[in-house]
Amino acid sequence: MPHLVIKDHPDLSTSIDILDKWIEHTMFKNHQPGLAIGIVHDGELLWGKGYGYADVDSKQHVTLDTRFRIASITKTFTASAIMQLRDAGKLSLDDPVSKYLDWFTLRYAEAPEITVRNLLTHTSGLPRDSHGPMWTEYDAPEQDEFVSETSLRQPTRPPYDQYAYSNLGYSLLGDIIAAVSGQSWADYIQQNILDPLDMSETFPVPKADDPKLAKGYSRLNGAYERSAMNFFLMNSFEASANIASSVNDLVKYANFHLNKDKSPILSNHSLRDMHRIHWIYDKWDGGYGLGIEVHKVNDWIITGHTGGYPGYITAFMVCQKQNTAVIVLTNALNSNPMQYVEQAYKLVLPEIIKATEAAKPKANPVWEKYAGEYIGDWGSLKVVIRGEQLQIISLDYMDMPPTILIPTPEENVFTLQEAHQSNETARFEMNAEGKVVKLWTRNEYYSIKKTSS
Repeated sequence: MPHLVIKDHPDLSTSIDILDKWIEHTMFKNHQPGLAIGIVHDGELLWGKGYGYADVDSKQHVTLDTRFRIASITKTFTASAIMQLRDAGKLSLDDPVSKYLDWFTLRYAEAPEITVRNLLTHTSGLPRDSHGPMWTEYDAPEQDEFVSETSLRQPTRPPYDQYAYSNLGYSLLGDIIAAVSGQSWADYIQQNILDPLDMSETFPVPKADDPKLAKGYSRLNGAYERSAMNFFLMNSFEASANIASSVNDLVKYANFHLNKDKSPILSNHSLRDMHRIHWIYDKWDGGYGLGIEVHKVNDWIITGHTGGYPGYITAFMVCQKQNTAVIVLTNALNSNPMQYVEQAYKLVLPEIIKATEAAKPKANPVWEKYAGEYIGDWGSLKVVIRGEQLQIISLDYMDMPPTILIPTPEENVFTLQEAHQSNETARFEMNAEGKVVKLWTRNEYYSIKKTSS
């Protein structure tokens, strides 16, 4: 299917224009210094724009190539690396952490050992952050101090007791990656994720003098002003929040997470595993996968990660079902990128869906021979052509969504596409005259209802 061109779809163009003006309006209200946004569809940047300043003093404008500290979006890279090592047979998610880190003996009293999976899903019971004021004094511990101090910190609850976000846990995953691969976390991420995805503008260890790096700014003070924040590195906590990247480079990363075919860096099974819920939140309003947050916007499931770092708040969210992603990078605290993500999905995704639906293949006239009512002991079905699709409607359960019949290379055979069911087949049985006599689904059948003459 050809990529969408905005100008060819007036309603899509209008929705993006509304989003554009709303972003400008909201940034002005919030005295927000800079923002970059990208909307990705079908592997391509559908629309993107930089707003405001990467450096307020020098009036350096934000562009789609401006780098931001992406904060906890880093966790998705770390989780991808762990899944790569799992795919290669070098570790198991249910292995205890102590198998790879011999100094790690932390264990809640009378509870099972903490596993790699616990770290990935924030269910380890470990504390959230460093032993010192890392986020107020902007000083992350070096590795030796991290090991010596962490070895003295006991879990606050047993594994799987609750979901409890832990940067400490993801820092331990970085150590596991290093122990298993023989490379530093940064080198592993560079060689096994960034290089294969051609993400040449993304850096696991950013540099303070990077001319493309946006300057980070504080929250608004009492005078409604912001001040520039100092650059610092995460050191032993780098696997949880260290990476710097741009919208243009994260488009390539979004394409990986949206990939429905073979990925250059991860098996499709592992990618699916990352994006499904492994722990559901108490209110059932979302959950966490393997390094992936799971949210709902309108009727769509969006997955990815948000991030917060001194001077930067970020969001990277993909809607796999609709092959769309939204990336928002900001360079100020309390800038709430998720409001931009959600508004982008609400305004633009419906128009993307309409535009792509219009490009779908038309119904095959041959399908007319299948249309009709089918009767069996377990109910009555109606086969119809609707919305350019061949559909099965249950006349007994009209509130259920229709089953879609997807053509296969075999004549009269279709794949059943329906929620919460396996992709089994349907087959229309024909008589010698080429007329349908039965509809077989999952090795059971319904007979076609005879029409009165």
